[in-house]
Formats: sequence, structure tokens, C-alpha cells
Amino acid sequence: MDVGRETATARVVTLMTPGEKSNLEAKARKAGLSVGEIVRRSVEAYDPEEMRQLEELAVLAREFRASAERASRAVDRTNASIEKTLEELAERRRT
Repeated sequence: MDVGRETATARVVTLMTPGEKSNLEAKARKAGLSVGEIVRRSVEAYDPEEMRQLEELAVLAREFRASAERASRAVDRTNASIEKTLEELAERRRT
């Protein structure tokens, strides 16, 4: 949106919960901007395709994390098995 070219404005009324409104006002205060400017910037920044891609990435990240946790548990089991085998071999050498 090229703000320099647009001079007319239109009112948009948006209903939200009191909590959402409070959250919006807090974000505006923190940014040193008006609520309207936060909304305008949010609308300008929102890209449905980008949001879809981010959601897909979030799913992949969760799957990767679960896979990494399974791999870590498998490595832990393998290390424990190796440690047990080494202990058994050491015991056999002593006898």
C-alpha cells in the first residue's frame, strides 16, 4: 500500500473480545504507535500464503523434534547396551 497516494480513508469496525482489545492496545503502547497504525501494519504484513507455509513449517518442526527425541532415546539405549557389554567383557578378562 503506497500511503503517499491514498488520501481518502474508510472506517472499519472490528469486534473483538476485551482480552484481544487489551492485547492490541498493549502492543500499540509498546511500539509507540496508535491502535489504528498497528492494525494497518498488520493488514499490510499479512500474507495468507506465507501463513500457510509457516503452518507447514511448524508441523515439520514438531515432526523433526519428535524424530530427534526418538533418535536420542535410541542412542541412549545403544550406549547403555555398549556399556553393559564392555562391563561383561572386562569381567571375563578378570576371571
